[in-house]
Amino acid sequence: MTHNDIEDKIITEIKTNMTYVRTVETYAGQLEGKIEEMAITFPAAYVVYAGSSFEWVDGPNYNEICEFSVLVCAKNLKGNAAMRKDTHGCYEMIADIKTNLINKTFGLAMEKLKILRVSLIYISQSVTIYGIDFQTNFDTTFNW
Repeated sequence: MTHNDIEDKIITEIKTNMTYVRTVETYAGQLEGKIEEMAITFPAAYVVYAGSSFEWVDGPNYNEICEFSVLVCAKNLKGNAAMRKDTHGCYEMIADIKTNLINKTFGLAMEKLKILRVSLIYISQSVTIYGIDFQTNFDTTFNW
């Protein structure tokens, strides 16, 4: 199992269960620059592997504790309260992400996804972005 496998499963879960989200993909810098001017189809969700820590069990065996973030993005020209609270705004996406990802393993040999935090990443008069951070872990063996 790899980080790509987990990331792909998170993306598939969002695409399958949150069909109102028009852009769902791996984050690769799409939100860098002047966000209001970017060619992003909203609402959007971007998934990124955020890093790992390791606990060595014995010999070549270790437990990898990894984090993934889902960035939910909404745009609304009616003002920032609307883009957070209206239908398909960030608050709805956050609630749906939690419903669809918490305690999931996607059939992979990993612990259930646990939510760590929800935090505001960016806000303007027309765009809002929140980050939703998750953690899971799995055992693996280092191959010499």
